[in-house]
Amino acid sequence: MFIHVPIALGIQAVCWLIGYLLGAPTRASIWIGCFAGSAVCVMREITQREYQWIEAFGNGLRRNMPGYEGMKFWEWNHHSIVETLTAIAASAILATALTAWR
Repeated sequence: MFIHVPIALGIQAVCWLIGYLLGAPTRASIWIGCFAGSAVCVMREITQREYQWIEAFGNGLRRNMPGYEGMKFWEWNHHSIVETLTAIAASAILATALTAWR
């Protein structure tokens, strides 16, 4: 159910590793990873909402959809909202814990 959490944390870990290998500050790498992991999860839900709209109202054509339709997060289903917020929270908690620990 919460597949976004390991995806977000995995992206965060990869960003942290890349930052470490490039000599970037650890705090910056961890928080950039938090942002990147969260952004991937949000973009996935935006895309999913767009496809739902296209199927329901756009006659199967992307060009029929208004450009902002996927960003109407208040129209996302409950599962999408909970899963995305959980992934963002998990990334932020990990980043906070790691930067406070260091």
